[in-house]
Amino acid sequence: MNKRNYNVFFNTHTVSGIVISIALYVIFFAGAFTLFQEEIAIWETGAPVSHQEKVAIDFDKIIKEVSESHNLLGRDIRLNFGGEADEMYVFLARSKDTIHNKNGATTTYFHLNTKDYKQSDYLEHYTLAQFLYRLHFFSQIPYIGSYLSGFVALFFLFAIVTGTIVHWKKMVSNFFAFNPKVLLKRVWTDAHTALGIIGLPYQFIFAVTGAYFCLSLLVLLPANILYGGDRNALLNDFRPDRALVTWESASDKSVLSFNDFAQSTCERWEGFHLQRAIIKNFGGTNMQYLLTGKLTDPTQFSSTGWLVQDAHSGAISIGADPFHTPYTDSVQNVMRNLHFASFGGYLVKVLYFILALITCFVIITGVLIWIEARNKKTMTLKQRKYTVKIGHIYLASCLSMFPVTAMSFVFVKLTTGLFIHQKEVIYSFYFCMWLLFTLYFRFKRDNYFTNKYTLLVGGLFSFMIPIVNGIQSNSWLWTSYTQGHKAVFIIDFIWLVLGLLALGIYFKMHPKVKEKSSFYKNPIPQKKTV
Repeated sequence: MNKRNYNVFFNTHTVSGIVISIALYVIFFAGAFTLFQEEIAIWETGAPVSHQEKVAIDFDKIIKEVSESHNLLGRDIRLNFGGEADEMYVFLARSKDTIHNKNGATTTYFHLNTKDYKQSDYLEHYTLAQFLYRLHFFSQIPYIGSYLSGFVALFFLFAIVTGTIVHWKKMVSNFFAFNPKVLLKRVWTDAHTALGIIGLPYQFIFAVTGAYFCLSLLVLLPANILYGGDRNALLNDFRPDRALVTWESASDKSVLSFNDFAQSTCERWEGFHLQRAIIKNFGGTNMQYLLTGKLTDPTQFSSTGWLVQDAHSGAISIGADPFHTPYTDSVQNVMRNLHFASFGGYLVKVLYFILALITCFVIITGVLIWIEARNKKTMTLKQRKYTVKIGHIYLASCLSMFPVTAMSFVFVKLTTGLFIHQKEVIYSFYFCMWLLFTLYFRFKRDNYFTNKYTLLVGGLFSFMIPIVNGIQSNSWLWTSYTQGHKAVFIIDFIWLVLGLLALGIYFKMHPKVKEKSSFYKNPIPQKKTV
């Protein structure tokens, strides 16, 4: 590669990386914990889990309970079963028969316990797990949040490609030449390259799948044009299980048991595990049952199947065999599995978690390389001061997430059940603490101090998490392990390991490391420092 092309790719990689660095760090840090979203929710509530198969749920009882509290006529009902937790998420679509169901013009969403059938609304049931999941794709930013995260993923893909081109010839040598005793710029460069190589396939997968999910509107735009804007025709070909069924008329005839349909569906395919149910046109002449699930066979990477049954006649009208998944379903399943690590069990999730944190380190080292590289005598004092200011803001914002997240776990465990609207409490605590930490470290104007004391505070609160959980829920690490409470154990264990690592690094850090920085040899005048 000639020098001109190298400089173009290098500058493109640097600019694209710096522009998205904070947003990308938030995505990966929150995304690391999102991998254990359900486990965090179980840990937070402290409720025992029965580990029953979803086919054992009394669906007929649930439908009866929901119908007593909501007028279901003309609605489509979606039941998302989740994983191990004894609860499901119930979504009631707008009624298609607003003449006989005048109150059904709005959608409704709530949680339902599959044991006692207790219903709780979204605000009551909001958890830190949901907060981190939604923070992962900026859902807290109205309207544009998910699209913003999608474009960040696209820029990240661009940064990966240009970074690979820039470091291609030095990848192997830099991987083995890492030496923490040399100048900081060299340390960050070698660490950035070496860890970037380790996480490269993972980062590429997340960039592609993240852009696919968050920019799904743009993905489907060409298909919408081909189908002339007919959304239902598009769904019939790409997602027939989600296709709308036109309402005909109300019916007072009795319907078949949903429990029997669930049982026969699981018997139809050996090892079939239910994930979601949909009842279309409730109370109508063309009322339908739909069940979606996948095979528990670990050798089947993409094995989603579904079945539709007429609620009156019992006739099977359409379906997909999980042993022969259609191509369109396979593509979406592969994207979902790769992004959420929903294959391979806890081993794959832990591997993804580690790689996500490695990516966070790669992002931080990229920022530090930029800060060190721009502090040179050939640049004006104004440019150098601007670089320092940006560096303080970036590191304060990113590194503060560790202690704030650890503190939030302790907070929600201590306050579970104390507030009616848990969502507002979690929002207020997390964002206020994040802002306070960011402002403090930003105006402290010392990246070494920021790095060291975010590790100290984060490490101490990480240690507190399993202790607080043990006191509050009487579920200590050893008891949750011996009693088979895997979800609770994995969360406590992860935080214990993070605490050990953070405090270990904290005690290894010494002020002499500042002497390796370019700011030690080429300091900015103190009186003019921002």
